[in-house]
Amino acid sequence: MSSTNKINVTVTYQPPSFLYNGSPKCQLVVQEDTSIRFILDTATASNYRFAGVIFGNPNDPDIGKVSIKNQATELKIHDTYCQHTDDISFRIVLTPLNTNECIVSPDPQVLNRPPKN
Repeated sequence: MSSTNKINVTVTYQPPSFLYNGSPKCQLVVQEDTSIRFILDTATASNYRFAGVIFGNPNDPDIGKVSIKNQATELKIHDTYCQHTDDISFRIVLTPLNTNECIVSPDPQVLNRPPKN
């Protein structure tokens, strides 16, 4: 049984682009059971909230629990890492405060890769 690793990613939305820890590209390499936490930065959280996640393959066995916390400023995805090599593609959905609109991010990826021996 592996321990649970944690990855924190800060999300900034500056129309018309998303930034993940300051970069427009988000590829996270995972080598064990991992929780990935996406947190809206302060400026973004003053205008937007997480609304959900759209997975390219919602039946992927590596996708565990998804939760939205802290007044929808934090999105948590649990990657169970039950397959050795797998790419999990998804889009993060934001909603501006006081509207019914949705904004969909570019395609972040979680790359499940076996550790190199």
